[in-house]
Amino acid sequence: MIFSNLPRLAFRFSRCTLRRLRVTAAIVLTPLAVIGLAEEDISTSRRTAVVRAVERVSPSVVSVQVIYSEPVVYRYRDPFFDRFFPLSPHGLRLRRGERERISSGSGLIVSADGHILTNDHVIRGAGRFKRVEISLSDGRQLEAVYVASDQVMDLAILKVEADDLPVAPLGESGDILVGEWAIAVGNPFALGRSASIGIVSGIDRDFGEPQGKYFYRDMIQTDAAINRGNSGGPLANALGEVIGINSFIYTGSNESIGSIGIGFAIPIDAGKRFLKEISIHGRVRQGWTGIAELLDITELQAKYLELPDAKGAIVLQVSVDSPAYLAGVDRGEVIVGINGEVVHNAQDAKGILKGLRVGETCTLKLFRDGERRAVTFTLEPVRQRQY
Repeated sequence: MIFSNLPRLAFRFSRCTLRRLRVTAAIVLTPLAVIGLAEEDISTSRRTAVVRAVERVSPSVVSVQVIYSEPVVYRYRDPFFDRFFPLSPHGLRLRRGERERISSGSGLIVSADGHILTNDHVIRGAGRFKRVEISLSDGRQLEAVYVASDQVMDLAILKVEADDLPVAPLGESGDILVGEWAIAVGNPFALGRSASIGIVSGIDRDFGEPQGKYFYRDMIQTDAAINRGNSGGPLANALGEVIGINSFIYTGSNESIGSIGIGFAIPIDAGKRFLKEISIHGRVRQGWTGIAELLDITELQAKYLELPDAKGAIVLQVSVDSPAYLAGVDRGEVIVGINGEVVHNAQDAKGILKGLRVGETCTLKLFRDGERRAVTFTLEPVRQRQY
């Protein structure tokens, strides 16, 4: 009887064993599946908008090395004098010479034919440069040719000859939101391509006094770390679009290095205007208004002129037959606004006017004898000294 049931018992045993094996396998494999899904979720979450933005803009960022000549004075001993007076201090001689130095910065490829946008001070700040070398993200080393500069706005164009160049995606600086992500990419301290992140801390920052020889207006402020070598590199938004060109930092001291979270970038719209000027005319054509001399207003003058305060700039001289002259601007009038911007002093007015280019419209808000009026004229090519 027992032997006759053996096949049935064996069948039942095998089915039970198989079921147990399936359950055991499910118990073992389920954590592995969960781990796999978790790793996939983590991998997905790591690829944030910032990561994608850096990946988008980084290929177009280049390192700029400027090799320039630096004057030096060598001390040496006169061998003829030392032959007779070996220990005399009068045997020392001085000789002028030169030595090569390297200055580093950053740049941005803005056209497929090899144009690179950077700061003018990256090139000019090195003194008399001999050559400029560019390092691309793919490892290529190229020698660049200097094209042109805007020595008022602190912008410059270089050009390299190469194929398959990655072009930077340019955004709109007029569409910036205070508080949005800001990503600075560049070559700080010649370490190589680096990225730092912060936010847009402010927009339309004006510096009435020139910083060196440059007039910085409508600047973008950011707390993204910007250090020496970042100059000329892009400030990008979370979409990977370039919204500014990193230019300088505020350190709160006489030291020019060391980020404390206050950096400034030139709006990319100013860069686009510069690129357009170069592509059409091959150089920057600074506009001429004909306003030849301006003066700050004192409290006493403001009271005499019946001004509400001492803000503005007094026109002292206007060139005959100039755009301003033909528009009716006269000596003694006070400029209180230019193209919608408030003029605080003469330096402020000069900075705004210097930023205007040939063919652009200038609207002045003027005050005289207790009355306000506005005049508009178009800037012409430079004829003589102007502001």
